[in-house]
Amino acid sequence: MTVDNELYRPWIEASTPQIVVSQTVPPLIADLPVPALGSSVSYMVGEAWEAVARLRRHATYVPGVLGHLSAVLIRADAVASSQIEQITTSSEALAIALADLDEEGSGLYPDDTALVAANVTTALYAYRNLEPVTADWFHRRHSSLLADDRELLPRHLGAWRDCAVWVGENRQVAAFEGPSETQVPMLMDDLIHFVARRDVHPVVHAAIAHAQFETIHPYVDGNGRIGRLLTHKLLDAGETPVPVAHGLLHNPTGYVAGLTAYRDGSLDAWVSTLAAAVTDGAAAAVQLVDRVQELRQDYGARVRTRAGSSVQQLLDSLVHTPAVTAAQIQVDYLLTRGRASQILHQLAEANILRLSAHRAGRAQVWVAHEVIEAVDTINATIPRRHLQ
Repeated sequence: MTVDNELYRPWIEASTPQIVVSQTVPPLIADLPVPALGSSVSYMVGEAWEAVARLRRHATYVPGVLGHLSAVLIRADAVASSQIEQITTSSEALAIALADLDEEGSGLYPDDTALVAANVTTALYAYRNLEPVTADWFHRRHSSLLADDRELLPRHLGAWRDCAVWVGENRQVAAFEGPSETQVPMLMDDLIHFVARRDVHPVVHAAIAHAQFETIHPYVDGNGRIGRLLTHKLLDAGETPVPVAHGLLHNPTGYVAGLTAYRDGSLDAWVSTLAAAVTDGAAAAVQLVDRVQELRQDYGARVRTRAGSSVQQLLDSLVHTPAVTAAQIQVDYLLTRGRASQILHQLAEANILRLSAHRAGRAQVWVAHEVIEAVDTINATIPRRHLQ
């Protein structure tokens, strides 16, 4: 189709007032039979689902960790999901942002840290909440995810886009352009009906829904992160969410190629890409589960304390909230200021906590550095091949 060229400059001879663009419009899939997959792809799907089952079984056999797993695994996956979009922060800064320790509103968190923290919070809520996927489900996730994005116009927050979107330096050379904004409501309604189906294998269901969402590209920004939240919803791995974004971050070139293949009609190529990401993510998660349990046992050996004590409760909480202040634990565990300070120094002497270079207002922040490093380890578990 021919559209006005926003980059038209009449004083440049090679510039033209209009350009020809090609919009990708996916088929309606709500009631479409899922094509049979090739034998090798079917094997990869089965392998991925077995990897999910292994993670669930493994987590069940590790006492004391299961209740914290969704928070730990979602945090790890949301970090990777943000990195795919080139949004990065340090794990320590993220842990402090997630603990919400900036009580004085001192602007503790840089923009990227705030965006990654919003990704974690949004992903965790979406995963734990059993509400059905509707248009409102998407809009609330989008509003939560991008509330701190200063570049997004207010009218675009939690609302289907009202303009064209494309991936690339500019529209004239875009590698991909989504369907017209006038088609978005109809296409998303169709996708929502597909999501509600129960006759599709979970891995295939998640793969098709994710690729369809990315092709519709219903928002001005945040489509990648919202689309990856949808994969968690459809994989439905219980209390052990699979950090699929880690597998995708392992091979971002393959991720883009897989989505392109889906848009070109090759379901096998895309399903194999997501299945491999599920398998890799589940394997990395098993390692994280083991490391978390190892730390919990090691903490018990470093600090002798009675069951149910404030110290024991704090040690258990560090798995999912590895950043604390004296004021926070004073309130949480009904301690005196002196006792809170004593506990923090006791755990510091045991090398469980250390002072962070970050502060929360005027308060010092203590971090469980080994817990933070455990999440970093899962980031390094799968080798990365960055986009060229």
